[in-house]
Amino acid sequence: MTPLAKGLGLLFGVPVVLAAIFFTYFTVSAEDRMRSVCGKVTPGMSKARLGDFLVEWRLDGSVKDEGPVLLHEPRSYGRHVCLVAMAGGIVKSAAYSYTD
Repeated sequence: MTPLAKGLGLLFGVPVVLAAIFFTYFTVSAEDRMRSVCGKVTPGMSKARLGDFLVEWRLDGSVKDEGPVLLHEPRSYGRHVCLVAMAGGIVKSAAYSYTD
């Protein structure tokens, strides 16, 4: 193998391997991370505090006064979520859910 071929192999091969590792790690560890995050959402938490929680934990989702709210982590592509039940701007319950 020529030095040019080795260099091109490294140039294009390393990013592919790193991308595969990145995707695999975040997919495998997503359930544990979201279960942990869901455990930190406590009943009685206000809408404002939940909004701060979203920013602190870098979660996606929109907080509303009534009904279900899905909180998810962008790295898990929305598959692993925390389903939060809101009533009157207060968290009533929070549970882990898998959306596939």
